[in-house]
Amino acid sequence: MIKLIIIFLIAWLGFSVWRKLRQPKSNDIPLPSTRKMLSCSICKTHIPENEAIIHDGKAFCSKKCLG
Repeated sequence: MIKLIIIFLIAWLGFSVWRKLRQPKSNDIPLPSTRKMLSCSICKTHIPENEAIIHDGKAFCSKKCLG
């Protein structure tokens, strides 16, 4: 009976350690983007500033809206 309890405790401890190691660390969670969003001058779709097409001081989401 003691052997059974010891085996159970070792298995429970191993499972607990394995589960703890598989949890994502708090620094693994991606932070929200802080990029500036711009609104397309034609369709009003919001796009990140680095993906926008800027022409004559206006932002466009695609070449379709630009042309």
